[in-house]
Amino acid sequence: MPLILTILVTLVVIIYVRSNKRAKQRWLTTLDLPGRWVMQTAEGYLQLDGGLSQGTFTLHAEERAGQQVRTGSWYFASDQLVLSTQTGQRSFKVNFFRAGVLSLEEADGTAMLYHKAATNVVPIGGS
Repeated sequence: MPLILTILVTLVVIIYVRSNKRAKQRWLTTLDLPGRWVMQTAEGYLQLDGGLSQGTFTLHAEERAGQQVRTGSWYFASDQLVLSTQTGQRSFKVNFFRAGVLSLEEADGTAMLYHKAATNVVPIGGS
């Protein structure tokens, strides 16, 4: 009897883990983070390269002092987009509105709306 119970619990755990993994993959596919995200205010853009959940980024932002460019790596975990540079990292809560529209909210509550730039380039393969 204990062996059957152990097997049943193991099967339930395996099914649960697999379903969570599939749900996460569907969510990442829906978000479709890789690509160019243009700031709604047209002051710059965020270019995310790599796979669905991590890669490299380039952030171009117009500021009073001129144009600022930051590069580094990014990853998506839970509902947070984390941008890491050599000087540190910043986390943003991702608010998804619809395909191609999301906002990145900082810890202090300020948010910036982004629209995904349309492109005619179709990626071949991928990770």
